[in-house]
Amino acid sequence: MRKAAFIPFLAATGLLLLAPPLCTPPSVEAQSSGGSGSRPAVAPPVYPTAGGTNGVSEAAALEQKKQQLAAKEAALAIKEQELKALAATLEARVKELEAAKSGLDRSLDARKKVQSANYQKLLKVYKGLKPQEAVKLLDGLPEHEALELLSEMDQKRATKLLPLIKKERALKWTRQNLAAR
Repeated sequence: MRKAAFIPFLAATGLLLLAPPLCTPPSVEAQSSGGSGSRPAVAPPVYPTAGGTNGVSEAAALEQKKQQLAAKEAALAIKEQELKALAATLEARVKELEAAKSGLDRSLDARKKVQSANYQKLLKVYKGLKPQEAVKLLDGLPEHEALELLSEMDQKRATKLLPLIKKERALKWTRQNLAAR
């Protein structure tokens, strides 16, 4: 409809008189304010809004946030359970490794005891030999082993063997014992 046709319709129905003016003409404004030209402090008109839709949208947003938080909490709970399972697995693995290490340590200790016992037997054999026979066997051994055996022998036995050993080995054995002091 056109504006000109709409106004007579409102006037005929009586709604035109009840409707507030859309704007105040400047002349009426000057009269109502006492001609001072300043506008009176009037509260702005309150128009009804769709309060239900605003409240609904806030409620929907809150519900969505709750759902997001619940989903995050569920994901965190799953991760926490996974981490606990991994921690338990790691603890079990550490215990296995510690048990294996202690087993290896016991095995190594037993092996060292056997080697030490064998070494002591060998030393007794060399001590029981005549000096010439012992020197022949010592000369056939690698130098470091021969010097180690000689170092383990008591002073009386070493005194009998020293003159019969090769001169280079006897000097090296003497230097090692002096350096150990």
